[in-house]
Amino acid sequence: MNPKTANLDPNQKEAYDRVMGTATPQPIVSTPAQTPTVTSKPQTQVVTAKKRGGISPILIVVAVVLFFVIYTIIWAMVFKLKLPFLP
Repeated sequence: MNPKTANLDPNQKEAYDRVMGTATPQPIVSTPAQTPTVTSKPQTQVVTAKKRGGISPILIVVAVVLFFVIYTIIWAMVFKLKLPFLP
C-alpha cells in the first residue's frame, strides 16, 4: 500500500482504493424492507409554447438565393466572363 494514503480521510481512502483496485470487498448489510408511507399528489406539468420569433424561413431562402446570384455576378465581372445578361 502507498504510504501517502495512510493520512487520507476515510472517504478519500475509499475512493483511492476503488480507483486503484486495492479495495477489499465489504460485507453487504441488508436492511429490512420498509413499507412506503409517502402519499404522492398528482402533479401538473405546465408546458409553454415557444414563440418562433425572428425572420421567416421563406425570407431566409430568398436572401440566400439573392446572395449567391450577386456573388456569381461579382466573380463573373472580376474574371471578365461573357454572360448574356451582363453588359
